[in-house]
Amino acid sequence: MMELFFKPKSVAVIGASGTPGKLGYVIVNNIKGSDFSGDVYPVNPKSDEILGYRVYKSVLEIPGEVDLVITALPTPKLTVMTMEACAEKGVKAVIIESAGFAEMGGDGKVYQEQIVEIAKKNNIRVMGPNCSGIVSRNIVTSIYPMTKKVPNGNVVLIGQSGLLAAGMASDIVENESLNIKQVCSIGNKCDVNENDLLEYFGAQDDVDVISMYLETISDGRNLTKIAKKVAAEKPVIFLSGGRTEAGAKAAMSHTGSIASNAKIVEAAVKQTGMIMADDFTELKDFAKVFSTQPLPKGNRIAVITLAGSVGVNVSDLCASHGLELPKLTEETTEKLKDMFDTPVSNPVDLYFSVTKIGFTKTLETTFPDAFRDDNIDAAVLILAGFEYTQEAVQKKIIQKIVQDVGKPVVVCMIVGYNKYKNVIMDEMGKELPVFPSLISGVKALSKLCEYGIRQQKQSA
Repeated sequence: MMELFFKPKSVAVIGASGTPGKLGYVIVNNIKGSDFSGDVYPVNPKSDEILGYRVYKSVLEIPGEVDLVITALPTPKLTVMTMEACAEKGVKAVIIESAGFAEMGGDGKVYQEQIVEIAKKNNIRVMGPNCSGIVSRNIVTSIYPMTKKVPNGNVVLIGQSGLLAAGMASDIVENESLNIKQVCSIGNKCDVNENDLLEYFGAQDDVDVISMYLETISDGRNLTKIAKKVAAEKPVIFLSGGRTEAGAKAAMSHTGSIASNAKIVEAAVKQTGMIMADDFTELKDFAKVFSTQPLPKGNRIAVITLAGSVGVNVSDLCASHGLELPKLTEETTEKLKDMFDTPVSNPVDLYFSVTKIGFTKTLETTFPDAFRDDNIDAAVLILAGFEYTQEAVQKKIIQKIVQDVGKPVVVCMIVGYNKYKNVIMDEMGKELPVFPSLISGVKALSKLCEYGIRQQKQSA
């Protein structure tokens, strides 16, 4: 049944609009701009044509089968009536993107219960309400306009949020900051929940990383069972909302559900092998690292910098996140000794080498030798946004080295001028995980190492 949401052959948009800016217009336009090749049926009793599609007065007037219905109606009462029509039509999958249901309490909760009753009676799967549906190359039902094609990537984002999931998807697609495959917003989870989606995406061979944001857990025991199985095969990154009393109150007003107990959630995360994120930036950052970098065999890190003070700071951060900075082998230190004015150590301070042969040449020689060292599993590379870095960035030297060596790297930005820093973030960041701070890069790498070590033990 989950296939109907992600690979439908026909779609009806109930509440479709021909007025630019309205949700019903944005949804139809997003579907039109995606790679969806099936039949599109806008439904609006007051229109005859929208964006080149014939419009129907009711879902019951549509000829042939309808795999998926998307609703964007102004009132919950109309949505309930639409569900009844969908049941009569034989529709088996519905995405309800409008709000005003259980998150509002009172009548909204009653209307949501009516939707659930209709769905169960007629074997209909429902996503939402109070969500923004799906963003993918194949189909986009988002309430945010998509200005570029969605990449056919390897990362799935699941969010219990409508506006945030839609906004995050739009940001990722526009800025090409993450190689996503699908973003899925599940809102109030009146039917389809995280367990359904985690199990579905866990079985998809073309999905390598799954990130989830949840304010509530529908069935903790089932989630633990599914997550343990999925996380053994691919990384599952998890952000739990409502972990504090303040957050729990906010979650109640946001999705109408009681937030999950923080201690129970953290215990479940450790038990299953999921990776805990602390905010939305980490949810995306961790996914970037896991989706672009190979898994390391251990937690031994080389820190590559042009400033000794930065090396000291990163060393402290690595230690606090369970990463080790071992000595380089004698073979490596002997090979590099002419490039340094002091004995070669870790962190590897490239300053003297850069003054002798320049930044680009140093990256091509000194950096890969340290990176290849047998005592090193991964590297943190520190870059500054100045003009001297631009030649190496434009020639993609770092990307080539990382690919050739075959070990993971994170790039951290520090000082510099925006016109140069932005090039590193935007251009290099399309292929490598580039972070605007030292701690964000170190923390992301520590999660990668932690998972890599776990996988090594599991396969041993």
